[in-house]
Amino acid sequence: MKKFLISAVSLICIICAGCVQINFNLAVTSEGGVIRKWRFMGTTAFSRQIEEIKAKNEKEIPNIKVERIMAGDLYGYEFTVEYEDIKSFTESPSELYKANAGKNKGISCRKGWFFDEYDFDFYVKNPPANIPVGAVINETMFSEVIYDNVLNLPYSAESHNADSVSEGGKVLKWNLAPILIYGGEKYMNARFKIWHRDKVALTALAEALLLMATIFFLIKARGEELDSSSRDLRFKRNVFLCLFIGVGIITAYLILTPITFTDADIISIAR
Repeated sequence: MKKFLISAVSLICIICAGCVQINFNLAVTSEGGVIRKWRFMGTTAFSRQIEEIKAKNEKEIPNIKVERIMAGDLYGYEFTVEYEDIKSFTESPSELYKANAGKNKGISCRKGWFFDEYDFDFYVKNPPANIPVGAVINETMFSEVIYDNVLNLPYSAESHNADSVSEGGKVLKWNLAPILIYGGEKYMNARFKIWHRDKVALTALAEALLLMATIFFLIKARGEELDSSSRDLRFKRNVFLCLFIGVGIITAYLILTPITFTDADIISIAR
């Protein structure tokens, strides 16, 4: 699909400025699912290409949802595919999200108790547009061409190289129009976490109970004489205090220790 889009759109952009809008959008949910949307719009002069893209997508992806859309004198389709998790998304037929040997790693994942950390490393390349002889090309001709890739995250990205950012780092956008028009390559990187809220809450509850137990035995021990009963209470206080500190140290280590991804963490399919 990607190669078809690139070849078709390169010619379209040369012929008519502002007649093409292409958008790729990934939305990662807080549960780890993925909603992939992409749209292709153009003027009615390119209805044949638009319908060919629709037919090709429907043939390649059985569970795809297709919606006809219009904006002014443009018309086209928005395609939607939902994936249960990021692992199943890596099996998507789109080459935009796959790994390329020597170029990018696609998607890497490191699972943990409090969160799963992901590294999205995407890459796209396009040769220079084949400009017809005698065509007059300038910046304003392509000012209305839209071709971008958007990533919507449930939490702010840890790091990224997006061209624009919104919603506190949750929405990242890369502008791909320049490489569509002039050729070249684009690297798109984003690292983020998907938190396990149930496990975070469970750990916080355990810490709260340990702290309450420590305080309880501390108060009880103060009210007792220095006998075997008092020593037993102080021992229990010390045990719960050590457990509270130990769980806190382990929690801090698991959350704050930086993750270094290796090739073993790559879950994407290579092109």
